[in-house]
Order: sequence, then C-alpha cells, then structure tokens
Amino acid sequence: MLFSMMLVLAVTSCALELMIAAKVPIWRQLSGKYPLFNLINSLFLSFMMGIAFGAAGLVAMGAGVISTILSLPGYKILYWNYDSPSARARGGSQYRYYKANFITSWSRWRIALSDLSKLTYNFIRFITFPVWFTRAIFVKVNPYIAKFNRWLDRRRRRRAIRRALSHS
Repeated sequence: MLFSMMLVLAVTSCALELMIAAKVPIWRQLSGKYPLFNLINSLFLSFMMGIAFGAAGLVAMGAGVISTILSLPGYKILYWNYDSPSARARGGSQYRYYKANFITSWSRWRIALSDLSKLTYNFIRFITFPVWFTRAIFVKVNPYIAKFNRWLDRRRRRRAIRRALSHS
C-alpha cells in the first residue's frame, strides 16, 4: 500500500514538475543543467504533495527520488522542444512548429512510413521463412503423396489377393 502510494505520488510529482518547467524557462534550464537542483526540486515538490495528500516521511522522500529519475527524460524532451538551437531557430517551440507544418511534411512522413511498413513486412517474412516455405512445399507435394499412397494401397491389396489365391 505504501509503495503504491509512493509510486502514484512520484508520477504525479513528476508530471507537476514538468508542467511547471514547461512554463518557467529558468526552472527548466537549471533543472536540465544541474542534477542537484533537479533533485532538490523533486524532493520539495514530492514533500509538499505528500503533505497535501497525507503522505509523509519516507514515502514522500522515496517519491521525490523516483520523481527525479522519472523527470530526467522529461527535461531532455523539454530541452529539445524549447531550448535547443533548432527550437530557437523555429520560433521557440518545436511542437508548435511541427503542428503548423504538419500538412507540408506529411508527404515526406508518408513515404518514410510506407518504407518502414515494407521493411517490417519483409523482416517478418524473413523470420517466418521456415514456416511458410514448408507449408508451401506441403501444399504442392501433398497431392503427389496422396496419389502415391493410393497406388501403394492398390499394390498391397493386389499382393494380398495374389497371396490369398496362391495359398488356397
């Protein structure tokens, strides 16, 4: 129960921290640059949320540490979206730039996605080669096997009849 409370508090604290960092540039830049500042922010936010929701002590501090670990990729995404040189060249937000230019870039994405789907299909086809190849062989060979078995049954019946006639 306490561990699940710690995890929920950590995810909530991480989401709140990243929402604040998206709106406050100095917070985002300092937390992305200095891990100690990020740790202090995460611990403080988790502690404050823990007090607000009735968790205290080890649960709040554990949630702060987990929140710090969870927020590291979030700060990388925020850096890419707001603070990277390409984001500054595109007006300060990669998300808004790509959202505005989605129609013009969709044709290039469509080509890339069709190539990816062809590659995935061929990869799966290659991996499952033994299955579909043996199935294809058996589909072609089964009529000949059935024909051979009928011929063998007729031959055995004739021999059995000849033996029965010769012994009688």
